[in-house]
Amino acid sequence: MPVTTIDEQTALIVPDLQKGIINLPSIQPISDVINRCCALIDAFRQHGLPIVLVNVAGGAPGRTEQPRRHVSLPEGFSDLLPELNQQPGDILVTKRTWGAFSSTDLEGQLQAKGVTQVVLAGSATGTGVESTARQAYEHGFNVRLPSMP
Repeated sequence: MPVTTIDEQTALIVPDLQKGIINLPSIQPISDVINRCCALIDAFRQHGLPIVLVNVAGGAPGRTEQPRRHVSLPEGFSDLLPELNQQPGDILVTKRTWGAFSSTDLEGQLQAKGVTQVVLAGSATGTGVESTARQAYEHGFNVRLPSMP
């Protein structure tokens, strides 16, 4: 069995666990995803490691040769799930693209905390989690994705 090491300066990034996304169709039962993410959040908090909660409040502008689309999101769409138990010390990032690093200050906030590695877990694994993982790698962070048994 492979051994995974965790850097001492690791942050947990949890994209897209918000009211407007959890009702979308999902392969994995969303309650399992929420419970596992909350367990990770609790573990990171117990060890005093940074938590990054990411919500999405819009979309990328789209193609340049087409007019910009403005889509109104329903009331409360971007509200984080209360189960995440957001704390004042948590980093909150609001994104408008699939990944949490584009057009946000996430890289700077992580660097200011001395973070060298990120662990990602969330609901939209094919978009929000994967895009953020790729962007984190491109910014020089070690990246870990927990797997579910």
